[in-house]
Amino acid sequence: MQPRSFPVSLLVLITFIAVTNWLAEVYFWYWRMRWFDIPMHFLGGVWLAAAFLWWKYARKGNPLPHFTKILGASLIAAVGIGLIWEVIQAGLGLETVGHASRMSGTIKDLFFDTLGGITVAVWVGVRSQNNIHK
Repeated sequence: MQPRSFPVSLLVLITFIAVTNWLAEVYFWYWRMRWFDIPMHFLGGVWLAAAFLWWKYARKGNPLPHFTKILGASLIAAVGIGLIWEVIQAGLGLETVGHASRMSGTIKDLFFDTLGGITVAVWVGVRSQNNIHK
């Protein structure tokens, strides 16, 4: 397997996430539509897992490992960065409004980060199995 450059699809996705997040901040979508952070966390988990898998395997041209390692790498990226983000968000909440987010909101956010990471792992796993059997 030869090394691959950074996928255009990941550049498009991170641009979409950034523009959507900017619009959400400008137009208060996170406050007006309480559910709006759900797809944003899911897409963030997708992007983090996919970018990490590219960095760990495709960038160097390494073959994909067994599905459990793909899943583990995806979860490390999505949940690890998700946890860091939640800690930063809690700190900013304490500093700016005097309280952190509710634990239920944090757990929901981490759930959708994780779901995004799992989705990427399954997609990569199925795709790699299809390539093996062709």
